[in-house]
Amino acid sequence: MFTDPMLLDEVDVPFESDLHIAELKIDGIRGIVGKESRTRIYSRHHNEITSRVDEITEAATAAIEFGTKLDGEIVVCDTSTGKPDFASTMARFQSTRQKKITPGLCFVAFDILSYKGKDTTALPLMQRKALLDEAVKENEFIKRIRYVEQGFIPLYEKCREQELEGIVLKRRDSLYYKGQRPRGIWQRVVVYNREECFVTGYSKKTHAWSIGVERGGKIIPVGLLEYGLNTPIGKATFPFLKKAVIRETKDFVYVEPFVKIEVRFRHWTKAGKLRLPVLERVIV
Repeated sequence: MFTDPMLLDEVDVPFESDLHIAELKIDGIRGIVGKESRTRIYSRHHNEITSRVDEITEAATAAIEFGTKLDGEIVVCDTSTGKPDFASTMARFQSTRQKKITPGLCFVAFDILSYKGKDTTALPLMQRKALLDEAVKENEFIKRIRYVEQGFIPLYEKCREQELEGIVLKRRDSLYYKGQRPRGIWQRVVVYNREECFVTGYSKKTHAWSIGVERGGKIIPVGLLEYGLNTPIGKATFPFLKKAVIRETKDFVYVEPFVKIEVRFRHWTKAGKLRLPVLERVIV
Protein backbone atom coordinates (compact mmCIF):
# COMPACT_ATOMS: atom_id res chain seq x y z
CA MET A 1 0.00 0.00 0.00
CA PHE A 2 2.90 2.35 0.64
CA THR A 3 3.65 5.05 -1.92
CA ASP A 4 6.85 7.07 -1.85
CA PRO A 5 5.71 10.66 -1.29
CA MET A 6 6.52 13.48 -3.67
CA LEU A 7 9.24 15.72 -2.21
CA LEU A 8 9.58 19.49 -2.05
CA ASP A 9 11.96 21.73 -3.91
CA GLU A 10 12.91 24.95 -2.12
CA VAL A 11 12.99 28.63 -3.02
CA ASP A 12 14.33 31.45 -0.85
CA VAL A 13 11.54 34.01 -1.30
CA PRO A 14 7.84 33.81 -2.17
CA PHE A 15 6.46 35.04 -5.47
CA GLU A 16 3.09 35.72 -7.06
CA SER A 17 1.96 33.53 -9.96
CA ASP A 18 -1.26 32.65 -11.76
CA LEU A 19 0.24 29.20 -12.40
CA HIS A 20 0.43 28.27 -8.72
CA ILE A 21 -1.54 27.85 -5.53
CA ALA A 22 -0.14 28.25 -2.02
CA GLU A 23 -0.69 26.22 1.14
CA LEU A 24 0.61 26.55 4.67
CA LYS A 25 3.59 24.30 5.33
CA ILE A 26 2.50 22.12 8.22
CA ASP A 27 5.27 21.43 10.75
CA GLY A 28 4.54 17.77 11.41
CA ILE A 29 5.43 14.26 10.25
CA ARG A 30 4.68 13.22 6.67
CA GLY A 31 2.13 10.45 6.48
CA ILE A 32 0.48 8.28 3.82
CA VAL A 33 -3.01 7.16 4.87
CA GLY A 34 -4.70 4.41 2.87
CA LYS A 35 -7.84 2.34 3.20
CA GLU A 36 -7.85 -0.96 1.36
CA SER A 37 -8.68 -4.15 3.25
CA ARG A 38 -8.17 -2.01 6.34
CA THR A 39 -6.78 1.42 7.15
CA ARG A 40 -3.00 1.69 7.28
CA ILE A 41 -0.72 4.65 7.89
CA TYR A 42 2.94 4.91 6.87
CA SER A 43 5.67 7.46 7.46
CA ARG A 44 7.70 8.79 4.52
CA HIS A 45 10.45 6.31 5.47
CA HIS A 46 8.28 3.22 4.79
CA ASN A 47 7.56 2.59 8.50
CA GLU A 48 4.02 1.51 9.33
CA ILE A 49 2.74 3.72 12.15
CA THR A 50 -0.91 2.65 12.12
CA SER A 51 -0.99 1.59 15.78
CA ARG A 52 0.93 4.66 16.96
CA VAL A 53 -1.83 7.08 15.98
CA ASP A 54 -4.95 5.16 16.94
CA GLU A 55 -7.23 8.20 16.88
CA ILE A 56 -6.27 9.03 13.28
CA THR A 57 -6.55 5.41 12.17
CA GLU A 58 -10.07 5.08 13.55
CA ALA A 59 -11.11 8.49 12.21
CA ALA A 60 -9.72 7.75 8.74
CA THR A 61 -11.71 4.53 8.60
CA ALA A 62 -14.86 6.60 8.99
CA ALA A 63 -13.73 9.54 6.85
CA ILE A 64 -12.62 7.89 3.60
CA GLU A 65 -13.89 5.16 1.27
CA PHE A 66 -12.18 1.90 0.36
CA GLY A 67 -9.55 2.32 -2.34
CA THR A 68 -8.55 5.81 -1.17
CA LYS A 69 -4.98 6.87 -0.40
CA LEU A 70 -4.03 10.29 0.97
CA ASP A 71 -0.82 12.24 1.42
CA GLY A 72 -0.50 14.72 4.25
CA GLU A 73 0.99 15.65 7.61
CA ILE A 74 0.42 14.15 11.04
CA VAL A 75 0.61 16.98 13.53
CA VAL A 76 -0.22 17.97 17.08
CA CYS A 77 -1.56 21.52 17.30
CA ASP A 78 -1.44 23.68 20.40
CA THR A 79 -5.06 23.69 21.57
CA SER A 80 -4.81 27.29 22.80
CA THR A 81 -3.36 28.80 19.60
CA GLY A 82 -4.17 26.25 16.89
CA LYS A 83 -0.54 26.33 15.74
CA PRO A 84 1.40 23.17 14.87
CA ASP A 85 3.63 22.11 17.77
CA PHE A 86 6.50 20.00 16.47
CA ALA A 87 7.85 19.16 19.93
CA SER A 88 4.45 17.79 20.98
CA THR A 89 4.19 15.87 17.71
CA MET A 90 7.55 14.20 18.34
CA ALA A 91 6.64 13.52 21.98
CA ARG A 92 3.54 11.68 20.81
CA PHE A 93 5.53 9.47 18.46
CA GLN A 94 8.17 8.76 21.10
CA SER A 95 5.60 7.77 23.72
CA THR A 96 5.58 4.09 24.69
CA ARG A 97 2.15 4.17 26.34
CA GLN A 98 -0.26 1.72 24.79
CA LYS A 99 -3.30 3.98 25.06
CA LYS A 100 -2.53 7.55 24.12
CA ILE A 101 -4.80 10.55 24.09
CA THR A 102 -3.18 13.64 22.61
CA PRO A 103 -5.26 16.82 22.41
CA GLY A 104 -4.78 18.56 19.07
CA LEU A 105 -3.61 15.47 17.15
CA CYS A 106 -4.83 15.26 13.55
CA PHE A 107 -3.94 14.27 9.99
CA VAL A 108 -4.02 17.15 7.50
CA ALA A 109 -4.52 15.79 3.96
CA PHE A 110 -3.14 17.86 1.09
CA ASP A 111 -3.26 15.36 -1.79
CA ILE A 112 -5.05 12.24 -2.97
CA LEU A 113 -3.09 9.42 -4.63
CA SER A 114 -5.96 7.05 -5.33
CA TYR A 115 -9.75 7.22 -5.11
CA LYS A 116 -12.21 4.35 -5.28
CA GLY A 117 -9.37 2.06 -6.30
CA LYS A 118 -8.15 4.23 -9.19
CA ASP A 119 -4.71 5.84 -9.26
CA THR A 120 -4.99 9.64 -9.40
CA THR A 121 -1.31 10.63 -9.48
CA ALA A 122 -1.36 11.33 -13.23
CA LEU A 123 -4.13 13.90 -12.86
CA PRO A 124 -3.31 17.63 -12.62
CA LEU A 125 -3.18 19.02 -9.09
CA MET A 126 -6.43 20.98 -9.28
CA GLN A 127 -8.35 17.88 -10.37
CA ARG A 128 -6.82 16.01 -7.44
CA LYS A 129 -7.85 18.85 -5.13
CA ALA A 130 -11.46 18.51 -6.31
CA LEU A 131 -11.34 14.76 -5.68
CA LEU A 132 -9.81 15.36 -2.25
CA ASP A 133 -12.75 17.59 -1.31
CA GLU A 134 -15.13 14.88 -2.49
CA ALA A 135 -13.29 11.98 -0.88
CA VAL A 136 -12.59 13.25 2.64
CA LYS A 137 -15.33 13.76 5.20
CA GLU A 138 -13.63 15.93 7.79
CA ASN A 139 -13.87 15.09 11.47
CA GLU A 140 -11.94 15.87 14.65
CA PHE A 141 -8.84 13.98 13.54
CA ILE A 142 -8.97 14.19 9.73
CA LYS A 143 -8.70 17.58 8.01
CA ARG A 144 -8.15 18.89 4.48
CA ILE A 145 -5.62 21.64 3.97
CA ARG A 146 -6.89 24.94 2.58
CA TYR A 147 -5.14 26.82 -0.19
CA VAL A 148 -5.13 30.29 -1.74
CA GLU A 149 -4.90 31.22 -5.42
CA GLN A 150 -3.34 34.65 -4.94
CA GLY A 151 -1.71 36.75 -2.23
CA PHE A 152 1.19 34.36 -1.70
CA ILE A 153 3.59 37.03 -0.41
CA PRO A 154 1.14 38.38 2.20
CA LEU A 155 0.46 34.79 3.30
CA TYR A 156 4.19 34.24 3.78
CA GLU A 157 4.50 37.46 5.79
CA LYS A 158 1.56 36.39 7.93
CA CYS A 159 3.42 33.14 8.63
CA ARG A 160 6.40 35.19 9.81
CA GLU A 161 4.19 37.31 12.06
CA GLN A 162 2.53 34.28 13.60
CA GLU A 163 5.73 32.19 13.84
CA LEU A 164 4.52 29.50 11.45
CA GLU A 165 6.90 27.40 9.35
CA GLY A 166 6.16 28.91 5.94
CA ILE A 167 4.26 28.12 2.74
CA VAL A 168 4.39 25.67 -0.16
CA LEU A 169 3.87 26.93 -3.71
CA LYS A 170 2.47 24.27 -6.06
CA ARG A 171 1.94 24.41 -9.80
CA ARG A 172 -1.75 24.08 -10.59
CA ASP A 173 -1.03 21.60 -13.40
CA SER A 174 1.47 19.48 -11.46
CA LEU A 175 1.25 15.71 -11.55
CA TYR A 176 2.20 13.69 -8.48
CA TYR A 177 5.78 12.48 -8.92
CA LYS A 178 6.16 9.53 -6.55
CA GLY A 179 9.41 9.60 -4.61
CA GLN A 180 10.82 12.44 -6.70
CA ARG A 181 11.80 16.05 -6.03
CA PRO A 182 11.10 17.69 -9.41
CA ARG A 183 12.58 21.13 -9.74
CA GLY A 184 10.18 24.08 -9.59
CA ILE A 185 6.98 22.03 -9.22
CA TRP A 186 6.32 22.06 -5.46
CA GLN A 187 8.46 24.69 -3.73
CA ARG A 188 8.61 25.33 -0.02
CA VAL A 189 9.36 28.83 1.24
CA VAL A 190 10.50 28.49 4.85
CA VAL A 191 10.35 31.34 7.34
CA TYR A 192 13.83 31.59 8.84
CA ASN A 193 14.88 33.61 11.86
CA ARG A 194 18.42 34.72 12.67
CA GLU A 195 20.41 34.85 15.89
CA GLU A 196 23.96 35.72 16.91
CA CYS A 197 25.54 32.95 18.98
CA PHE A 198 28.84 32.01 20.58
CA VAL A 199 30.51 28.65 19.96
CA THR A 200 31.12 26.92 23.30
CA GLY A 201 32.40 23.51 22.20
CA TYR A 202 32.17 20.65 19.73
CA SER A 203 31.43 16.94 19.58
CA LYS A 204 34.45 14.68 19.09
CA LYS A 205 32.38 12.21 17.08
CA THR A 206 30.29 14.44 14.79
CA HIS A 207 32.14 17.78 15.12
CA ALA A 208 28.75 19.46 15.72
CA TRP A 209 29.21 22.75 17.58
CA SER A 210 27.49 23.62 20.84
CA ILE A 211 26.23 27.19 20.71
CA GLY A 212 24.83 29.69 23.16
CA VAL A 213 23.44 33.22 23.30
CA GLU A 214 24.48 35.99 25.66
CA ARG A 215 21.84 36.94 28.19
CA GLY A 216 22.60 39.15 31.20
CA GLY A 217 26.33 38.65 30.92
CA LYS A 218 26.03 34.85 30.75
CA ILE A 219 26.05 32.47 27.80
CA ILE A 220 22.91 30.35 27.74
CA PRO A 221 23.05 27.06 25.76
CA VAL A 222 20.63 27.00 22.82
CA GLY A 223 21.51 23.73 21.12
CA LEU A 224 23.85 21.97 18.71
CA LEU A 225 24.82 23.36 15.31
CA GLU A 226 25.15 20.58 12.71
CA TYR A 227 24.36 22.25 9.39
CA GLY A 228 26.61 24.54 7.38
CA LEU A 229 29.82 23.31 8.99
CA ASN A 230 31.15 21.71 5.79
CA THR A 231 31.10 25.04 3.99
CA PRO A 232 34.40 26.90 3.43
CA ILE A 233 33.65 29.24 6.32
CA GLY A 234 32.82 26.37 8.66
CA LYS A 235 35.96 24.46 7.74
CA ALA A 236 38.10 27.59 8.12
CA THR A 237 36.74 28.28 11.60
CA PHE A 238 37.18 24.82 13.12
CA PRO A 239 41.00 25.03 13.56
CA PHE A 240 40.52 28.14 15.74
CA LEU A 241 38.18 26.21 18.01
CA LYS A 242 40.77 23.46 18.45
CA LYS A 243 43.23 26.08 19.71
CA ALA A 244 40.81 27.42 22.34
CA VAL A 245 40.17 24.24 24.35
CA ILE A 246 39.24 24.68 28.02
CA ARG A 247 38.54 21.07 28.95
CA GLU A 248 37.48 17.77 27.48
CA THR A 249 35.26 14.83 28.31
CA LYS A 250 35.10 11.45 26.61
CA ASP A 251 32.75 12.75 23.92
CA PHE A 252 32.97 16.54 24.00
CA VAL A 253 35.45 19.40 23.83
CA TYR A 254 34.67 22.72 25.54
CA VAL A 255 36.25 25.91 24.21
CA GLU A 256 36.58 29.56 25.14
CA PRO A 257 33.48 31.27 23.70
CA PHE A 258 35.31 33.84 21.61
CA VAL A 259 33.98 32.82 18.17
CA LYS A 260 30.74 34.65 17.43
CA ILE A 261 28.57 33.46 14.56
CA GLU A 262 25.21 34.14 12.96
CA VAL A 263 22.84 31.24 12.38
CA ARG A 264 19.47 30.95 10.71
CA PHE A 265 16.89 28.67 12.27
CA ARG A 266 13.24 27.67 12.06
CA HIS A 267 12.02 28.87 15.46
CA TRP A 268 12.60 28.77 19.20
CA THR A 269 11.37 25.57 20.86
CA LYS A 270 9.44 25.52 24.11
CA ALA A 271 12.64 24.29 25.75
CA GLY A 272 14.47 27.46 24.70
CA LYS A 273 16.52 25.85 21.92
CA LEU A 274 16.99 26.76 18.26
CA ARG A 275 15.25 24.40 15.83
CA LEU A 276 17.51 23.30 12.95
CA PRO A 277 20.17 26.05 13.14
CA VAL A 278 22.39 26.56 10.08
CA LEU A 279 25.70 28.45 10.04
CA GLU A 280 25.39 31.65 8.01
CA ARG A 281 28.55 33.61 8.81
CA VAL A 282 31.30 34.16 11.34
CA ILE A 283 31.17 37.57 13.01
CA VAL A 284 34.32 37.41 15.18
